[in-house]
Amino acid sequence: MLLWFCGFCVSCARVPAPVSRAPSLVPQPHASTTAPASIFFTDATDNTGLNWRHVSGTTSEKHFPSANGSGLAVLDYDGDGWMDLYLVTSCFLSTKVGIDPRNAVWRNRSQTVFEDVTVSTGLGVGGFGQGVAVADFNNDGFQDVYLPRYGMNALFRNSGDGTFVDCTEESQAGASTWGVSAAFFDYDEDGNLDLYVANYGKWSVDTSEFCGDKARGIRMYCSPQSVPPESHVLFHNTGVGVFEDVTGSMGIDRTDGRGQGVVAADLNADGHCDLYVANDLGPNFLFINDGQGRLLDQTDTSGAAYNEIGRAEASMGVDAGDVRGDGRVSLFVTNFEDEHNTLYDSLGSGLFQDVSSMSGVAAGSIPYVGWGAALEDLDNDGWLDIFVANGHVDDNLHDFGRSSPHEQPAVIWRNRGRGAFDVVREGAGEYFLTRHSSRGVAFGDLDNDGDIDLAISHKDARPTVLRNDSCQREASKDNGWIQLRLVGICQNRDAIGTAVEVHLDDQRLHRQIRGGKSYASAHDYRLTVGTGKAQKIDRLVVRWPGGKTTGAVPPKLRSTVTVREPID
Repeated sequence: MLLWFCGFCVSCARVPAPVSRAPSLVPQPHASTTAPASIFFTDATDNTGLNWRHVSGTTSEKHFPSANGSGLAVLDYDGDGWMDLYLVTSCFLSTKVGIDPRNAVWRNRSQTVFEDVTVSTGLGVGGFGQGVAVADFNNDGFQDVYLPRYGMNALFRNSGDGTFVDCTEESQAGASTWGVSAAFFDYDEDGNLDLYVANYGKWSVDTSEFCGDKARGIRMYCSPQSVPPESHVLFHNTGVGVFEDVTGSMGIDRTDGRGQGVVAADLNADGHCDLYVANDLGPNFLFINDGQGRLLDQTDTSGAAYNEIGRAEASMGVDAGDVRGDGRVSLFVTNFEDEHNTLYDSLGSGLFQDVSSMSGVAAGSIPYVGWGAALEDLDNDGWLDIFVANGHVDDNLHDFGRSSPHEQPAVIWRNRGRGAFDVVREGAGEYFLTRHSSRGVAFGDLDNDGDIDLAISHKDARPTVLRNDSCQREASKDNGWIQLRLVGICQNRDAIGTAVEVHLDDQRLHRQIRGGKSYASAHDYRLTVGTGKAQKIDRLVVRWPGGKTTGAVPPKLRSTVTVREPID
């Protein structure tokens, strides 16, 4: 039987009885929220012109997909140097409510003042949207858009004139599974961006279980364990506008992960782009690139599939970065309430260890349901900090005698050096003293002033734009930065998978252009690198996918520079 909702076809699937979530066995104390004075964000939403609102499709029927909300993208769709916003919405799955929610494009006219250009772009599509991935898949100099959805995924090619063309059918990238997040990256280093789609599971309206109190007729969202996992998909870019499903031939067609977030980065410092996938109540996948065009499944031996007590967590958002300043990439995952967010330190050779408690990351995350996440240097002091957007799935837990709030505050963990973190909330801005049902987080320099701003999607509400004003704080005002726009020539145009070393007096900074990351969202591919109190950059090294190295002329502090891949 086939059901048609929101303009696309949904196949029915049988699901087992729901199973309740298991709480973490190691509760952590709630940490102090006294904030260092170096990080500060201003909620600039009211001045942006944004009046668009997300629609989750939530009804009293509690259809499972409507719990998850959607992501959003920071992108420069028209190539004018200002980061625009692409906002993704879901829809109602079975109830006719007389509205037809649509995704929206808001063009940045400069300094985070946005204009709705949805109609002219052709990206105002409907359907049950979950995520968005952005990259120049055909290397023509313009960013294209991929939409993982509940239903048929879609690929839109940028025409280069401010409009997009739906090329889903001709590209063969429109898998009809329930996609949540996706990451563009070039696993075989042929210069063409491939695509990994993290799928959630097999669910339909017809087979939806009743979870809650039947006697009172009150529903709550079922456990993820009521939804059988769906295999994820790896698409190989053939270079002629067509994608080929190589999941099975690659040997990574696992069926034990309800996909939520995915990040593509060089995780073992061998110069090749790997994959880490956050799964909901299943092992988190680790696929290591062997440098010969294959991804090897090292999930079970990685140490990053489960938490420190060997338990699979309800994971959502994910990111990767060098938080210790030692050149090794750590992994970060957001999880459900009663599970702390998890930080895995690299032990080398693709092995990781859960260091959440000792690093300070576990503190402050236990009460919340974490979604979008960013490992970014928020105060330009040279150390990667952590931002997490929170929000519960159920808005009626009080009906079941539970006090967990639906709306929850966002949290920052400031890296005080070498991967030791302090919780930041009070003093970081008014936004952090309010509560939201947050989901996706996209990051980038929206006002081109050399620091990382944030765009946050909220379930059934308008998004928030947080302008980074940390440079106005006494502790951060002298921190320097450089912004690098890397352009691939022989390799992919967006330079995804490229690593950068910035040499300072007493510090060596390691940064990468990652594919995917956060939850269901896409980001600014420019690298904004904070340099702290350094007076100059001694050396800049760019390592491109495929092995080429550029010893670029060290740029001046507080400048934006373009570095192009050498041809030979």
